[in-house]
Amino acid sequence: MPLNERKRQILRAITNDYIDTAEPVGSRTIARRYGLGVSPATIRNEMADLEEDGYLQQPHTSAGRIPSDKGYRFYVDALMDPEELSVEEIRKIREALRAEHRQMEELVHGSARLLALLSQYTSIVVAPDLRFGAIRRLQLIPLDEWHVLLVLVVDPGFVQSRIVETLRPLQLHEIARMNHFFSQRLSGLMVADIGSSLVGEMRAEVNDEVLMTEALNLLARGLRDIKKENVFLDGTIHLFNQPEFRDINKVKVLLNVLDDEKMLWDLLSDAFISGIQVTIGRENQHEGFQDCSLVTASYEIDGQVVGKVGVIGPTRMDYERVVTIVECIAMNLSELLSDARRH
Repeated sequence: MPLNERKRQILRAITNDYIDTAEPVGSRTIARRYGLGVSPATIRNEMADLEEDGYLQQPHTSAGRIPSDKGYRFYVDALMDPEELSVEEIRKIREALRAEHRQMEELVHGSARLLALLSQYTSIVVAPDLRFGAIRRLQLIPLDEWHVLLVLVVDPGFVQSRIVETLRPLQLHEIARMNHFFSQRLSGLMVADIGSSLVGEMRAEVNDEVLMTEALNLLARGLRDIKKENVFLDGTIHLFNQPEFRDINKVKVLLNVLDDEKMLWDLLSDAFISGIQVTIGRENQHEGFQDCSLVTASYEIDGQVVGKVGVIGPTRMDYERVVTIVECIAMNLSELLSDARRH
């Protein structure tokens, strides 16, 4: 049966109070703080019904109630009122991300730091899977007579570079010819698509063995690095500020999960769909995560989902604020990366 309005009000009040205090909530507290217009005895009866239906639980016989995973799920889906960020807060988020937008890796790291700072929980950001990113540019930039800067850019902004000392002085017209060749033959290809025939063409065009070797090494390194499943964490220290994680054994289990990049990737990659997602307690399949909630949102490049941002915290998480922050970061990441691709 759906919850009536009074039960909904009581469940919301208990959840909000427990999020704020981390202490079980009694009927007198609800009657005093929330002005529901009914007696503590009536609230106590409603709480007993909510417990029987699985929305609340009682940690100790004489204690008040706390939300169960089912109670948190109903709260997130039907009761909470997501916090609105002020115009000033949104402006600061945009400015902070744009300040990091020199390379894609810096932007992803910056997003993780910002999420941890704003939420005061642990943040997680999954970088775009660039295995299928196209080569935007392989370019030679002359530095002096004997040195060039070799730059590889893979869409949407994965950048690697190295300085190469050539075997002989290169003329500007030679560098221009090689750059033209790279532009014509490499732009738009995936790094993984570069085969032996194209390498042979490159050797014929690049008449400098050191430079050719460095170019191939840079492409090979790019292929190796972009195959990595890049998951960035920040703010792990915030876990120790939560009463739920004062148990050192519980913290050890969680830290082992957070230290396993592949496990984190598996935890997140199954749900690369648009929009916000909240996974609560035992909805997380991995045992080490079952005392936690995970709030994530996907970010996109021109409408295509390429990664996720999220926050990890106790089930007693401030969902109303965290959901808003995660959505805001994801939206701004999408805008920045889409702009980078277009320009």
